[in-house]
Amino acid sequence: MDFTIVDYYGPQKSKCGYCKGVQCSMGCGMHAYTMTPKDYQDLIDRGWRRSGHYCYKQDNTKTCCPHYTIKCDALNFKLSKSHKKIIKRMNRFLRDGKRGKNDEELNSSMTSEKPDGENMEVEMNNEGCGIRDVVEAPNVPLKNINLEAFAKANEKGKSNEKQPGVQKPKTNAMEIDKNSTQNNETPDNSKNSTDGANPPCKKAKQMRLERRLAKQAAKGLPAVIENKPSKSQEKSLKEFLNDAKPDDKHKLNFELIHVKSKEFFKTLPMTYALYKKYQTLIHKDPPNAEQEYLDFLQRSPLKLTKPSDGPPLGYGSFHQQYYLDDQLIAVAVIDILPYCVSSVYFFYDPDYSFLSLGTYSSLREIELVQDLASKVPALKYYYMGFYIHSCPKMRYKGKLSASYLLCPEAYTWHPLSDEIRLKLDANKYQRFNDDPLARDENEFEESDMDLVLLMIDQSSYVKYRQYRQRSMNLVAAIRNKIAGSDDHAAIVEYGKLVGKPLAHRMLYLKM
Repeated sequence: MDFTIVDYYGPQKSKCGYCKGVQCSMGCGMHAYTMTPKDYQDLIDRGWRRSGHYCYKQDNTKTCCPHYTIKCDALNFKLSKSHKKIIKRMNRFLRDGKRGKNDEELNSSMTSEKPDGENMEVEMNNEGCGIRDVVEAPNVPLKNINLEAFAKANEKGKSNEKQPGVQKPKTNAMEIDKNSTQNNETPDNSKNSTDGANPPCKKAKQMRLERRLAKQAAKGLPAVIENKPSKSQEKSLKEFLNDAKPDDKHKLNFELIHVKSKEFFKTLPMTYALYKKYQTLIHKDPPNAEQEYLDFLQRSPLKLTKPSDGPPLGYGSFHQQYYLDDQLIAVAVIDILPYCVSSVYFFYDPDYSFLSLGTYSSLREIELVQDLASKVPALKYYYMGFYIHSCPKMRYKGKLSASYLLCPEAYTWHPLSDEIRLKLDANKYQRFNDDPLARDENEFEESDMDLVLLMIDQSSYVKYRQYRQRSMNLVAAIRNKIAGSDDHAAIVEYGKLVGKPLAHRMLYLKM
């Protein structure tokens, strides 16, 4: 059977990577020995995040820099002018190998600190697309668990218990309203009207068109006006990104590989060398040893699952490798889950900073979501980690259109609007759901304790009520006088953080 097995650590304090404070980042953590993609999807929809096998959730009411889960609706994403500019810069470089006149200046600025957070392109490159939402796992010895033996011992229960399937993700009413408004948007012609006092100023493009028509008339030629594409005919993100021609000077290719595949380990020397170069030149940090690199960016609790109605490569953890001709220049670390592509980390060759690879990678990942959604309709979101409004350098994540923040209390999604930004300016902790009666529909209460699943040894698991009944002997009673109340409190805390469905589905390690 497919199980998620977690060892809950409880409250954790650590150094904050955003305000640089010491022991002021507060939350709860757990180690995931193994995890199904469905369970991780449900965890991140409750504000959790993973760094390797370590999963953590910030306590936004107490922590120094509140973390709000952010996602982008990839099917309603609209390219901005700055996005188009970045894609055109890449396409121009691939076409003729030349840098633009401002690219050298941009390249030199990439490694400089931008504390005011005004330059989106610089931020996204400096921060490796900003997806640095990671905390250090506590130094807790791991349990010696034989996962294969446990799975084999519980295989007989496969036919007796119905595994939860992938359900349709919840959609907030505000999200539906916004999407319908975007899809049915009508052009506003009020800006083109005039009150008769002064004629509207002509744009340079219109003036060029009039001059061309005048020249044609002077030569006795018929006036020919090119049909400009309407808004409905505007090029898609896929068309903008994939504008390569056979005679281009450079070729940019992509390889999407699973983190436990032969291809991953074959390319490991290259990816690790690139990571070291990135850490040294961009973040000015000493690079991690190879084992630490693997713990952070390769090892994942997510099981590779390939359902018949899922994406071609299945659900799990992957690296998307960027090759310029035959040279590895960037790596995106991502999780493909039932409803989304979740961006974990991104690193690149600093020699190519002038290409704004941080921003470019986000656009490529949104395109990946759009492609996957054509095969798996529920998989239509791009998760960017955490939006941290109190850290100006991280606010760029909210600049992607059709972005939503997760309410930390009701766990509903809300468009990232100027109104929400103003509220966060006034108070860094906010409940985004304005309905005071709205509650977490998966709220865990103490009465739900009996159905919590506990892994009690290498071959079996029981429900909490069975565990409690088994413990009603003298030896257990003496032991429980000392530790039982603390166990009970920890399980209740864990249940409230993960929600009732997950508390009744994942295995809480009790060994």
